[in-house]
Amino acid sequence: MSIYPPYPPPLSPDQTAYLTNLIKEWSISHGLTVRPASSVIAAEHDQGQILATTAPITLFPSLFPLQCYHEALMLQTAYNELYMNVAKDEEWLGSVIEG
Repeated sequence: MSIYPPYPPPLSPDQTAYLTNLIKEWSISHGLTVRPASSVIAAEHDQGQILATTAPITLFPSLFPLQCYHEALMLQTAYNELYMNVAKDEEWLGSVIEG
């Protein structure tokens, strides 16, 4: 017997429908959308290319080891400094982009 509650938590069909609708509405209203591929929606059904759908999302995130989370936190400051230094060195960045 585990001391932890079941994950993901069991949901009734009504709870699942409510959460799914809520997440879809939030995604659309906050721009978390993608355009469907032309192989999915025929051009005659999306003549103005205005159709969109929510980006792939999940109701419950995947679990991962706590140690990995702590390692990521320790690396974040160094990664931010690296990213900042690359972004502010316009001459070097330009030479890399130009090839």
